[in-house]
Amino acid sequence: MQRLLYLALLFALASVSAYGQQCTGLATLNKHIYKPARLVEKKGCITVTGIIRKKLPEKDGDFHVRLELDPGQDEDLINDKNVSIQHGFFVFEPICVLKVTQKSAIKACKNWKQKISLPNVGDHVEIAGIHVLDTEHGWLEMHPVTKIRKLSP
Repeated sequence: MQRLLYLALLFALASVSAYGQQCTGLATLNKHIYKPARLVEKKGCITVTGIIRKKLPEKDGDFHVRLELDPGQDEDLINDKNVSIQHGFFVFEPICVLKVTQKSAIKACKNWKQKISLPNVGDHVEIAGIHVLDTEHGWLEMHPVTKIRKLSP
């Protein structure tokens, strides 16, 4: 029994440690999300891998990135709106990386830019961040992104 409790405690600590390593800096990032109430957390902090298929600049200062997920990842990372509107791709959004031209979003990014790497279309990447439902659009995405790492081809 003691061994089982020890294993459970070890697993819990490993989970907390992994969370802290993947999604550090959330308090700062969350202050700079335009209209945060539209984002409903689903899976919490996750890490996924895939190939970047499209990068779209947004007027709110974010990059809207479509990611073709590598095989073997949770099927419920995307939903029917990802399929019908995002061409079956997972969406992730580095925030406040571009010039903000949308008046209602200026305050969120004022005097701040997210310091994060921005890989190119075709790059194989690992990304970490918070898995959410964007209630304005209906698709699932990672917003904010806390880490992007380019993987070897």
